[in-house]
Amino acid sequence: MVILLATVTASSQYYYKDILNTAQLSATLQTYKNNKIRNIDIKSFENDGTESEGFICRKKISKDYKTVSLFTKYSLSEPSLFISEFNTSGMLLYTNDSSNISVTSIHYQYDDNKRIKSIISVIRSQDDDFVNQIVEEHLYNYTEGNNPVQMLKIKNHKDTTVILFANDEHGNLAIEKDTRSGTKYYYYYDSNNRLTDVVQENDFKLKPMPDYFFEYGHDGNISKMTATEEGSNNYYTWKYVYENGLRTVERCYLKGRSLVGSVEYIYK
Repeated sequence: MVILLATVTASSQYYYKDILNTAQLSATLQTYKNNKIRNIDIKSFENDGTESEGFICRKKISKDYKTVSLFTKYSLSEPSLFISEFNTSGMLLYTNDSSNISVTSIHYQYDDNKRIKSIISVIRSQDDDFVNQIVEEHLYNYTEGNNPVQMLKIKNHKDTTVILFANDEHGNLAIEKDTRSGTKYYYYYDSNNRLTDVVQENDFKLKPMPDYFFEYGHDGNISKMTATEEGSNNYYTWKYVYENGLRTVERCYLKGRSLVGSVEYIYK
């Protein structure tokens, strides 16, 4: 079942996940609004083309386009509800991902220039014996432009890691460094300043390894994404099809060859 494989890397590219992904969510919401989309049915298919048994996934957008809810149920896992809240400008303010096992809530704050200032996530899980809670804060600092120069990652209000960023000669964010682990991520772009590669380098690897690789179609949308599975030589490739700017089909391949499955989006 493909939809749950959306992220296969366990490492942390904070600029990509915090800044770029958040901006993409706002852009996707605007596409829904432009096309007057309020409901989306998501179908998952196995590698033989049969529909994934027991899989239900629906997305609903509120009339004011401030709330997006995603309900997912699969026979092999607990049902979950993912809710996103946006402001009138389409900027993401809050997400809540809940199941019977755990709840993850994330709050987003912005500065006067509409740049992400802080992201605070709280993960609560429980079993019969105890309740566990993890709080993680990402506090971003900027000088000029839209790219951060530093981020403080604070875990449970006491454990702080400094993440540093640097731009390339074109003003694109090029390097992200975890000062504690020494891990670096390099960001590469095409001639249109679109992200093409996110490459990891650390002291334990003999050579830089790509975590993400992107290709774009003539319409400017991402046509293919390749992501490496953390801790293995496996990588997955997603190929995308669009209509009127809306993603209609995703196909996932193992090492770019063997079809794992596909996802189809039905817009209403």
